[in-house]
Amino acid sequence: MKIAVPVMDLNHNRFQIANSLSVLGYLCIFDMVKNELRWKQTIEYAPSMGELLPELKKQDVSVIIVKDILPMALQVLTHKGFQVFKAIGDNLEANISYSVKGALEVYDYEQALQNTKGCGSKCDSCSTVCN
Repeated sequence: MKIAVPVMDLNHNRFQIANSLSVLGYLCIFDMVKNELRWKQTIEYAPSMGELLPELKKQDVSVIIVKDILPMALQVLTHKGFQVFKAIGDNLEANISYSVKGALEVYDYEQALQNTKGCGSKCDSCSTVCN
């Protein structure tokens, strides 16, 4: 099993969790079997979110840890079979440790609704791929 976590960059801030998953961002993938971290620009996996999710599945990723997520994105991820957990703070290594110990909270729809203040929660006005 592997865990995917969006991170700020591939250099100085690679241990800092980014606000959300983005095809233009960066990912850290933690392999629980090998106990190893691997960083890549998200677009190296796939050029769009629609192609990223199957690629993550192919890479054996089953868990995604995020700081924030919109309801439609959460719905897409969970319908594609990913478990989505809410990060505690923005420290990558701490959150991976929390995840391995089962200490992270599953990101639920009610929590995701708190992130809709900027979009008005109207999916027809959304510009994300899930719309």
